[in-house]
Amino acid sequence: MGTHEIYEPVSLACVLPNLFPRVALYTETHGKYVLYKEASLPFTEADRDRLLDSNTLTLFIRTGDAEEVARFTEENLSHILERSDMDRSAKCAALTQATTTYLKSIFADPEKAQDAERCRNLSGHLARYISESQSIADLIKTLEGGSAFAIRHSLQVAVMSMLVWSKLFPEKGDELVDVGIAGMLHDIGMSLILKDITKEQDYWTSPTLEEIKRHPLEGYVFLRKNGRYGDLVLDAVRHHHERYFGGGYPGGLQGDEIKISTQVIGLADMYCTLVTDRPTRKASTPEEAFKIIGDETHRCFSTILFYAFQAAIR
Repeated sequence: MGTHEIYEPVSLACVLPNLFPRVALYTETHGKYVLYKEASLPFTEADRDRLLDSNTLTLFIRTGDAEEVARFTEENLSHILERSDMDRSAKCAALTQATTTYLKSIFADPEKAQDAERCRNLSGHLARYISESQSIADLIKTLEGGSAFAIRHSLQVAVMSMLVWSKLFPEKGDELVDVGIAGMLHDIGMSLILKDITKEQDYWTSPTLEEIKRHPLEGYVFLRKNGRYGDLVLDAVRHHHERYFGGGYPGGLQGDEIKISTQVIGLADMYCTLVTDRPTRKASTPEEAFKIIGDETHRCFSTILFYAFQAAIR
């Protein structure tokens, strides 16, 4: 086994016995990857039970097999989430894995955003998970993992926006999926502007203020031309940096000129940015983030929405 190989994690919940693609599976011990199952052999119920007994909930695949596994996971996600032999944290890991893989492909190749149905399906799974869960603590914990910075942020914004929307506007549940889509794609303009940037340090420090201010409109124009997205999604991508009392961009909108769904996503965007480590500063605690945003509500957000948002995610 060559040292040049790169491996990616796959939740055990995704490895459906006798159905999973014939790819080599590995376990990891102290940073070393050990072959568990050759590609020529099927993964069986006995394999699954053995791994569960040893509390092994994550396997690894070679990067070259990742696309095939991602396609299998998305196609079988409904079945995976309905399984009775896996707990909620394992299902959460599977859902996060599928969504993260999708976002990774979008940020690497924005043209794939044309497949709006793929994004809608994943947002639907997220919506059901959030709606059915008494607590999304395990989902939030999973999102704090090691996925790439921009991908992790987009998924965090999607989850936070959907959670708040489901609690504050239950009568608008039919819009929950679009809120999730908007959260996942709100920063797609950054992937267009910074398409050659791969390091987190450069992602946060390279763009100029002028470039940053271009990303909402760039993302809006791109999605309008590429993919069938509704008005809620397009508006949120375009206007999530508008501010309730004016001074935002790109349109300088204020007050009720900004759709409430866009306001929720903008607030989630700021919160998730504050609670994430950056090369330029350490992450704020949730309490610190609420204090910072609270101090800015007289310029940025509706006070009523801010306190409702705060109550919804605590």
